[in-house]
Amino acid sequence: MNRISSFPICALSVALAVSVLGCQSKPESAVTQAPAAAPAATPSTSAKPPSTPVGPDSAALVRQFVPAGYRLLDMETGDLNRDAYPDKLLVLDSVQTDSTAFGSEARRPLLVLTSNVQGQYTLAARNDNAAMCSGCGGMMGDPYQGLTIKNGYFSVEHYGGSAWRWTHIVTFKYNPADHHWYLHREGGDSFHAADPEKVETHVKTTRDFGRVRFEQYTGEEAGEK
Repeated sequence: MNRISSFPICALSVALAVSVLGCQSKPESAVTQAPAAAPAATPSTSAKPPSTPVGPDSAALVRQFVPAGYRLLDMETGDLNRDAYPDKLLVLDSVQTDSTAFGSEARRPLLVLTSNVQGQYTLAARNDNAAMCSGCGGMMGDPYQGLTIKNGYFSVEHYGGSAWRWTHIVTFKYNPADHHWYLHREGGDSFHAADPEKVETHVKTTRDFGRVRFEQYTGEEAGEK
């Protein structure tokens, strides 16, 4: 280790000796040096605090909302009521005693949790029909695909079928006037597995089903899924 590190030290000493002999009158302060690295920027103490709550954001915070006999199947975070605080959607699944069973018709509650500036959650709404059961996808198996949240809208996405395949997406929209979510759009695509390029789209909106609150959604508003 000493032999390796002594070489650059010796080379530096020779270079300094040559510089001193050639420029004896040059003050030490005039020796050209590499500019010092700029100090890392530090946050200003007067900076505006973040608008979102600070703290853990995990399933542990919402576990209290999962009733006995259910487990958390899926969770998505986003602004559901346009107040800039991160809310949550929870999809629950019943705890199955027979794990080898092919699908189940047990309902899957969908919970809307809203948060405040302290990061505390409140159960704002619940619906047991928006998320399809694990046995509702036909030969394709569990149709549940996931959740999407954006700008006060949220959607539940599904995909299923056998020879005939289908997608089903149900979307709800927040109404700031009464602080509730309403069915906004429902439908999807269908196609035959042998001809996937030939797609039929079937979508219904409020013109078809009227004003339906999230809690009152039955899954029958747009006809058969």
